[in-house]
Amino acid sequence: MRARTEGRQVGGPFMWLATAALWLWAGQAVWAQDPAATVPQGGSGSLKLRAGEQLRPEKIQELYRRILSDWSAGQTDRAPDELVELETTVAVDTDARTHKTLLAAEQAVIHQVGESDLEVLVPIAVLHHEAYRRLLQRGGRGHALALAHTRNMTKDLALLYNEQSGSEGAAVVSSRLLTSLGGLLLQGAQQLPAAEMFQKAIELDGRNVAALLALASVYEKNSQAESAVKLLRQAVQIEPANGEARLRLALNLRRLQETEEARQLLQALADDKDVTWTTPLAYEELARLYTDKGRGSEAEKVLRKAVERVPDDLRLRIQLAAALDRRGAPGEATAIIEKALASLPSQEAAASRYLYNAARPEEFAETRKFLDENSRSRFQVLAQALGTPQAETGTGVAR
Repeated sequence: MRARTEGRQVGGPFMWLATAALWLWAGQAVWAQDPAATVPQGGSGSLKLRAGEQLRPEKIQELYRRILSDWSAGQTDRAPDELVELETTVAVDTDARTHKTLLAAEQAVIHQVGESDLEVLVPIAVLHHEAYRRLLQRGGRGHALALAHTRNMTKDLALLYNEQSGSEGAAVVSSRLLTSLGGLLLQGAQQLPAAEMFQKAIELDGRNVAALLALASVYEKNSQAESAVKLLRQAVQIEPANGEARLRLALNLRRLQETEEARQLLQALADDKDVTWTTPLAYEELARLYTDKGRGSEAEKVLRKAVERVPDDLRLRIQLAAALDRRGAPGEATAIIEKALASLPSQEAAASRYLYNAARPEEFAETRKFLDENSRSRFQVLAQALGTPQAETGTGVAR
């Protein structure tokens, strides 16, 4: 069932991933072996397994089939928790052999059910993806093997499904699975393994805008503007109206001193009819560009327009005050600052600059919805392969 990911490059040098891989693995291992685990065990789960309990391979297979049956029957809240319970019980960090036992047992079941229909790999992969997400949410400390196992199961099943099917549809599904995995890693500040997931997702589906944007943001954070620009141009070509792609492209072009194209992109973003989180950033960066070129009056004009359109943005007011102060109008600058301080926004974390730099779960919401739908549409196939009654219509993966 093992599928390998080739290190083919998209958008620029990728050697920086390899140089930090060893450091990253060591850091993950130390973090994950914190004894203060928050995953419920000791018989408190629905499988009633005890922490540290040793299970025979036959028992692991029996429980795994039961979990797959629950998943195929639409028990989308219960089954992932059961899988977390099973895998954290079997895979013990102090004994690497336990991971091999777990892997062999699950592979045996997947091989059995997969013989009847290759499509069962999709809901099984999504189940492991959801278990990984929940384990991350609970902290996962003390369960390094279980975390790595269920993440790799998702990745390997996605790659296997694409490899065995060879269809365009399979490539799209597999690409979305890897994209969502990368998103979970990115939210945990694990940029290097996240980038590898996005890289492979793009190789499978070059029109995967979520993966293109995410990988570009990783390149950007690692001062690789040229690589980011190549990916962002691809994203804009696919979705010309995508505000985030246009904004990131403009900012990276500016870093490469391609200021005229950057100015045009920023001006177009600022002129968009709808105001979104990218709008104040477009105004800010456009004003900075003019200021850097010694065109202070044009920067001030841009900022006055920005404050009219986005009156609640504190940064824009401060930037306008600074422009006025430079022009020799300290009185007006002070008045703007005082007015801004008197009406500070209640949630500064929602500011555009924060959203630009943060790994936002909503970036991958559409990807998860796509996976949810593709998993549920194959529940009946999985139920039949397991020899269980016809699947009910599930409520979907919990968001």
